[in-house]
Amino acid sequence: IDLIGGKVKIDEYCPCCKEKRIFNAKPIVYYRHDKRTGQYRQVNLDERLETLQQIGMKREIKKDNEKKEFQWDWKNWECDEPTRTMVFKYECSMDPTHKLDYVVITDDYSMKKIGQLPSVADLSFPELKEYRKILSKDDEREYKRAVGLFAQGIGIGSFVYLRRIFERIIDIAKQKAINDGKIKEESYKDAHVDERIKMLKDYLPKTLVESTTFYGIVSKGIHELSEDDCISFFPVLQAFTLMILRQWEELRKTEEEEKNIKQALEKITSQIKS
Repeated sequence: IDLIGGKVKIDEYCPCCKEKRIFNAKPIVYYRHDKRTGQYRQVNLDERLETLQQIGMKREIKKDNEKKEFQWDWKNWECDEPTRTMVFKYECSMDPTHKLDYVVITDDYSMKKIGQLPSVADLSFPELKEYRKILSKDDEREYKRAVGLFAQGIGIGSFVYLRRIFERIIDIAKQKAINDGKIKEESYKDAHVDERIKMLKDYLPKTLVESTTFYGIVSKGIHELSEDDCISFFPVLQAFTLMILRQWEELRKTEEEEKNIKQALEKITSQIKS
């Protein structure tokens, strides 16, 4: 009732402001026919639903054995049509012309979102801003494709793009290790993925080294799991990917800081000697 009445705010990225914003909702209304006047009048849907709740409206249910039972109902014939398809309209608190719209259908006692604008993918991309220095253009493009496919209910395809990001991270770490003389190309080629991760443990984020199952899950998803399974598992794998990127960025910052301090110390040392 609070949601339908526009009392629930959300904290979401605003594509127009390009910042996180608080979005306020508009109450959903419908038009009720007044038999006395013969006219239609606007009614706030939440107020009508709250009235039905307060009077404890029940629905009669017949069981197989013909015994009658009653179940609490959240709407009546009058609200059936207005609640069948609802559009939750949100406006940015900084600029009401910036909007988010969510379309929901109801089926008995369940609600299901069937659409939104901007899309899930459009609202997910700002989280990549902090990883721009470690993500290549290909990584960013493929992460967007993964999220976009997931939003469209395509689970297996979304796994493909997450795996590509993972493989690119491993490849970058491999190149650093080879340049530092820590591993040899020949031994790396003959190793399985979990063995490669162990070989590169000094060059990879801690979570990735300790959780080597990620690659196995996405590979199994691509070759064996159903679309529904992949859709179900995707949010966890997406969160894991972002965690890896966050730790990867921390490693980059640490390396950059070490390099800067080393250069500063060398400069001080040369000044002292002179």
